[in-house]
Amino acid sequence: MFDLAIALGILKSGNFIQERIPSDAGFIGALSLDGTVLPVEGMIAAVLVAKKLELKKLFLPYDPSIPSIELDNLELTYISSLQDVIDHLAGRQPLSFIEPRPIPKEEKVVERDFNQIIGHEFAKRALEIAAAGEHYVLMDGPPGCGKSLLAETFPSILPPLSKEAQLEKMSLYQLAGASNYSLTMPPYRHPHHSASAVSLIGGGTNPKPGEVSLAHRGVLFLDELAEFSKKTLDMLRQPLENEKVTISRGR
Repeated sequence: MFDLAIALGILKSGNFIQERIPSDAGFIGALSLDGTVLPVEGMIAAVLVAKKLELKKLFLPYDPSIPSIELDNLELTYISSLQDVIDHLAGRQPLSFIEPRPIPKEEKVVERDFNQIIGHEFAKRALEIAAAGEHYVLMDGPPGCGKSLLAETFPSILPPLSKEAQLEKMSLYQLAGASNYSLTMPPYRHPHHSASAVSLIGGGTNPKPGEVSLAHRGVLFLDELAEFSKKTLDMLRQPLENEKVTISRGR
């Protein structure tokens, strides 16, 4: 991720680059021995962080598997080599043959719609309030009364994801190596009660996002809550309170 930035720092400190490197510019990408800049894992997440850091320009390698990203007040410049960056800094604009792939437009397809549930007016009203205010909901009732069905139809009343939220979702699924069925629909995750704490919270030898992160901007449904282990439920407390997951590992 930092190869390109380190290389530019070395070239600048050795006076191989005479031009000033702007303080509001960012550089990401892996560097091969011939100077080619290669894409790396987690580039979408890096672009979103650059936006939060209020950078104005970001140089990054082109990755055909990622749709083109457009964010307000952040100019993305796709480069193929270290020489491209040096030319840009010197004011020379290299010819670009990269045709960014736009985010595909999707029709909203819902398998189970909230409108199809007859009755349950009190529960439906509570879920509508939860959808509008992004609240947590605890549903309690006898088996077979419709709790799981209400939860499964809940995403159908959530608004479609904004462009920035789509990128957040895409970056998390990319980091987790999970399949992503829809960009515009809020995610709906429903892990089994036998799921381990690591699969729910995230982590592992090579840490990856867990179910609570993959449900970001959407719904995490824990069916049969009492069947989950005490340790797993205790580990959920910090993400729910702080709205972020912190994982410490030896490496």
